[in-house]
Amino acid sequence: MALEIDVTDYTTQQWHEPPGMDEVLEEVRAQNKKMNKTIASFLGDDKIVDIPLSASRMYCDMMAWALNRQCRAGGWKLAHAFGHSGGTAIYSRVNVGPGKWEELFYGGLVLLRRKEVRLVVHMSLDPAEGAEMVVRAAIGQQRKAEAFARAMQTKLREKKLYRGQNVEFSMRMKFLEIANKTWDDIALSQDMKEAVVAHTTRFLDWSSGLEPYGVSPRRGLLLTGKPGTGKTLICKVLMNTSPGVTCILAHTGDLLHPIYIDDLFAVAADLSPSIVFLEDIDLIGQGRIRSGYGTGDALSRLLFALDGVQDCRNVVIVATTNWLEILDEALKDRPSRFDRVIEIDPPDATQRRAYLDYLATKIPIPADIVEALVGSTAGLTPAQIQEVVHCAAIEALVPPDSPEYWKTVFTPSAVEKALKHVKRGNGRVGFPGSGPGWQQ
Repeated sequence: MALEIDVTDYTTQQWHEPPGMDEVLEEVRAQNKKMNKTIASFLGDDKIVDIPLSASRMYCDMMAWALNRQCRAGGWKLAHAFGHSGGTAIYSRVNVGPGKWEELFYGGLVLLRRKEVRLVVHMSLDPAEGAEMVVRAAIGQQRKAEAFARAMQTKLREKKLYRGQNVEFSMRMKFLEIANKTWDDIALSQDMKEAVVAHTTRFLDWSSGLEPYGVSPRRGLLLTGKPGTGKTLICKVLMNTSPGVTCILAHTGDLLHPIYIDDLFAVAADLSPSIVFLEDIDLIGQGRIRSGYGTGDALSRLLFALDGVQDCRNVVIVATTNWLEILDEALKDRPSRFDRVIEIDPPDATQRRAYLDYLATKIPIPADIVEALVGSTAGLTPAQIQEVVHCAAIEALVPPDSPEYWKTVFTPSAVEKALKHVKRGNGRVGFPGSGPGWQQ
């Protein structure tokens, strides 16, 4: 088949020059004139009153949500929507709950009516600048406009969209979809679990009673340990077991920007009681001499925020690191920043048995294999222990829907092989016991 070539003679095509600046400005003026004429006709000839509202730049999405919910609740109907200069109104996809998104009005003017009442709402939302709104009405309907503005102000003040929720904070809030994890999912001693709870959720419950005795209303907890010991899982459990507490996950990349740290703690104080999670804090918390002051500005802002110089009441900060030894001394060694450091060690034999019994509720691990794994996984983290079990299941010789599947998954040789992959030559591989495939 011959290759077809486009031989169009482009010299015969008609080209159109893009519009010049004068033409663009003329079009904008025409749109603006049309918009103003529509507004004047909509509101009537009476004197106009303006009622301004504003919110922090962190709450632009919340203002868009609040306007939408206010119109729904009050039975307001949309008569018309314009852009700021009369063009097309701005809409944005807004996260309004875990896995829930809505296209909401995000900038311009909307003309609202309810029976004989008519309002014009001018809204400008910019996450880099702020959230501004003006409610405009004829003076004869001023009381209705003021009632509308008060209802909006209440929604903005109560912050019900975010308060008590699990969110990630960046330039805009994002709701987190957290797997339903509990303390049973973690191979920790009971004492360690109780220590974490005491310095987080229970502290928030007790802080008002402790404050008269000079106990600070804010707290810092630093979780440290090798990768896979469960630090991140502890954070997930706290998010799942802290009803009424706003859990805010810091955006790791944004932590390098000092202004972000200021905004993060401002939001935490505003939505308190709250827990702020700073995962891998060593990314900005390395010793300043060690890092050559490469993250000095961000670290300085973090230290200032953790000091509690600004009003940051009923806030707990939970940070994690795999590298405690490289953290700046001002972070790891000074109470009032991180008041308590908890080292998460690999589980002991009792904890390993409890964790394997928990895994066996989902995957049918034979009792003798559980006992053998208890003795063969010393020094492994919970993540590594789980991988041994999963690796054996994945590398079975027959598919999962086969009647012979479970007979091949947890043979001594299959589990020996999985252990070898996970340990990667580190430490003794093999089970205590006897029989084919068992090393003595």
